[in-house]
Amino acid sequence: MQRLQISVFAVLGLLATLVTPVAAQESTPVSGAQSGSITVIASGLTNPRGVTWGADGTLYVAQAGKGGEMIGTPALAPPLAPVKGGPTASIVRIDNGCPVLVAGDLPSEISAIGEVLGAEDLAVLGGELYAAVDGGGEAHGNAAQPSGVYRILQDGTSEVVADLSAWVRANPTKFVPPDFDPDAAGFSLIADEAAGVLWVVNPNSGEIISVTPGGAITRIADLSVDHPVSTGLAVDPNGGIYIGNLTGVPYPDGAAHVLHVAPDGTVTEVWKGLTAVTDVAVGPDGALYAAEMSTGNTDTPPFAVPGSGKIVRQTGPDSMEEVATGLMFPVSISFGADGGLYISMPAFGADDGTGVVARLDVSASAEATPVTMEEAANSADCPPVA
Repeated sequence: MQRLQISVFAVLGLLATLVTPVAAQESTPVSGAQSGSITVIASGLTNPRGVTWGADGTLYVAQAGKGGEMIGTPALAPPLAPVKGGPTASIVRIDNGCPVLVAGDLPSEISAIGEVLGAEDLAVLGGELYAAVDGGGEAHGNAAQPSGVYRILQDGTSEVVADLSAWVRANPTKFVPPDFDPDAAGFSLIADEAAGVLWVVNPNSGEIISVTPGGAITRIADLSVDHPVSTGLAVDPNGGIYIGNLTGVPYPDGAAHVLHVAPDGTVTEVWKGLTAVTDVAVGPDGALYAAEMSTGNTDTPPFAVPGSGKIVRQTGPDSMEEVATGLMFPVSISFGADGGLYISMPAFGADDGTGVVARLDVSASAEATPVTMEEAANSADCPPVA
């Protein structure tokens, strides 16, 4: 079957119409719910994405939201169109396992097939909290709020640092995908304290961009050829960054890979043989970890397999070992100061606040049994924040 080349959450939204990704989630997972080496530490989340920590150890989570009622401009074609936007994305902190609003009214968009874009990732640079927002702009029904990098202020408001809606339009990549989104911005965001910049990836256009706190924007690498659908970023302690690739549907097993991008823009393949990578992280042990959203994928719709997500650890340039299996569409991974790997999931279908963040003990995970959302859930409730 010919591979469709469409953006990460266009793919995920399409899948949401074909499967019931959170069907196993019969009750809301909360802090303390455990299965094997997995502990669900936050629930009640509305399409959770990336996480980060404050200096005091507070856990922050980006929520993509659930769109709104404002119709986007016809820049996006069916099956995505018509799209509806609204200020439902937000940043929350986790208190006793439940979300507490830090900053709301960020742009979110939901497409005709259920795709949700909004606040996608978080990073702290120079003691300030930043968010990558991918739900803004005219095409997404949020003309007054662009997609881009936002600074989250202490009074609960936010300000635009880098208007990537305007920048993407003015700076096309070598290859313009057939599903080009003029308001696409960032799916993954990381801070480079040494260089004093933020790195952000645009999966739709296939590029890595640096943004300074003052708003200067620079393309670091153009990865657009063949539309790899670039996703998660991780800082290389030795310099540069790692970037994972989702690939297009039908997500062939072994087709995804991880690249290394040096500060001068040099691109090198460092890990291949992966499947549907949504994020990467460097562990305390120095090893590279990847989240595989779905494995054992089929050649026909719905392509992805619920409950088949994995966390894997690199053992060689084309080899790996399983760290956790049986996950429900993991979308973001980050190591905390405690050495635990924090996983946001599911990647889609949590418009009703059924998303979670779970902690994985990687030191004990080699013999962990498969983990499903159903096994991790219990009856306690966290009200969603949107």
